[in-house]
Amino acid sequence: MSYDVGIIGAGVHGVSAAFHLARRGLSTAVFDRSTPASGPTGRSGGICRAYYTDAFLAEVAREGIAFLADFGERTGGGQSGFRRTGAFYLHGPGDVPAARQAAARLGPGAEVVGPEALPHLDTEGVAVAVWEPEAGYADPFATTLGLAEAARGHGAELHLNRPVVAVEEGARGVTVTTADGGTHHLGALLVAAGPWTAPLLRPLGVDLPLTVERHVVAIMEHDPADTAELVPYVLIDVAGGHYSTPQPRTQYLVGGVVAASPADPDDFDRTAAPEERAGLAAAAARRSPARRRALPAGGWASLYDVSPDWQPVTGRVTEHVYVDAGTSGHGFKLAPAWGEHVARLVLGEADPRLAAFAPSRFASGTGLAAGFGAARILG
Repeated sequence: MSYDVGIIGAGVHGVSAAFHLARRGLSTAVFDRSTPASGPTGRSGGICRAYYTDAFLAEVAREGIAFLADFGERTGGGQSGFRRTGAFYLHGPGDVPAARQAAARLGPGAEVVGPEALPHLDTEGVAVAVWEPEAGYADPFATTLGLAEAARGHGAELHLNRPVVAVEEGARGVTVTTADGGTHHLGALLVAAGPWTAPLLRPLGVDLPLTVERHVVAIMEHDPADTAELVPYVLIDVAGGHYSTPQPRTQYLVGGVVAASPADPDDFDRTAAPEERAGLAAAAARRSPARRRALPAGGWASLYDVSPDWQPVTGRVTEHVYVDAGTSGHGFKLAPAWGEHVARLVLGEADPRLAAFAPSRFASGTGLAAGFGAARILG
């Protein structure tokens, strides 16, 4: 089989790129060892925000959120599960100048307020809070399936449950071999395989400095007596090192916003240990009195593929091979719009600003700034 472009990875970034390539008329194939969103994408917290320290990422995030909000029309009937709740970001004194600068990129309705504006929260250690009215959360699994089906609708082919066992580059393109013995000839290859990206590229002589971390999410359930005091918006507590996201009914998710332990993507504990969930629950409860009687309702552990500067790694790595990885835990809401930038990159029409995210930046010592202090995941 021959295709203009092949993509390894059916996470949200891979299928977004497939959608944008296929709708431009390129014959496109996606290869995955399992099914869409079966890796880290399906276990994302799904936060949708445009609050970034990098101006280009802020712009792409706004475009991604607009895509998610209008998902059905853009994909021909898909569902993203997007809910606009708004988001508050809590910052300590050292973050104030950077927080004001990031807030200025959010557009109308965004505010920088003092802790006194949040009487329902315990704001100890908080110097300022930023309000982003357009933020919210979405369903990563449904989003990925919707993009995959939309890509199919434009002619893309998905080779699922077929691990790639060999990648060879020649003068005219790339040959990919799958575990079932299938051989596929590609004019260009995009590797968007998350934590498995770096190992897939090494046989081609490409050594990306990506690492893998295990991050935990806890699901909490409010006590019925406290439901009148629910936190109705995404809360990213930079000062306290955690985030929380409201969920349907009376549940909420809690996760961390700082670096975590390294992991083997093929052998890691996918469960959230009781002590891990308890630590996250305690962090959330310190801010919200209504959460102090909440009970554990589950949780999970997933993987982040992390770049040295916690910013996406997107660019050309050989004559016919491109990469889109290293999104470091904040790539979900970028994906619907980032996929279009990746498609333009493959077609030779890249936005010049994308060059700042090229893999070559690490060798040249031109890494990007990211986040606020230890909370580099905010990008």
